[in-house]
Amino acid sequence: VPTTPDMPAPATIVLEDDENKDEFPPSGAFSFVDDTQSGVLLLSEDFSTGYGTFASGGHDVSHHSSLKDRTGVVSLQDGNGDASSILSPPIDLHGGYSAVRVALSFYGLSMDDDDEFCIDYGVDDSSEWTERTCFVGGDVDFFNKVWYDGVAVEIDGLDDVETVRVRLRCQGQDNKDDVFIDAVEIRGLLSS
Repeated sequence: VPTTPDMPAPATIVLEDDENKDEFPPSGAFSFVDDTQSGVLLLSEDFSTGYGTFASGGHDVSHHSSLKDRTGVVSLQDGNGDASSILSPPIDLHGGYSAVRVALSFYGLSMDDDDEFCIDYGVDDSSEWTERTCFVGGDVDFFNKVWYDGVAVEIDGLDDVETVRVRLRCQGQDNKDDVFIDAVEIRGLLSS
């Protein structure tokens, strides 16, 4: 399957060690991109030179030129809403898109079963966020110290929406709860 330079190969799980290697993902809570080229590319970010097209939400977000064997990594920690998030710019949906697919690479560190990594979205000029999904740490939805590449989440019901924003959020309990983001792609999906 061809990939863009910014997104690692789909359906790849990179282990730091062999622990639990036969149990991925633990709950089956998320799916992997099986065709990274479907849909129309609306946003692609590899964080190689900073936050790029995304904005840091606040003091619980940092950029690293290299971290956990990856280049260009954003770290989200704690659980302080926007302050523990990165936010996309408004993405124009005037091309007839009824949904967007967010594909990303992430890595959890010290995320327990009361900690979550969430994908939220906002539409048009609203300042409100809608939670699309949250993945629970602590070996429930994902294991710590593992890169999950090509994880895909679709946000649908966008037929009458002009713009959409995406927020990637750590919902941890303290500064030791971290989610690292290595690459993000957002693709527009046409109505069928």
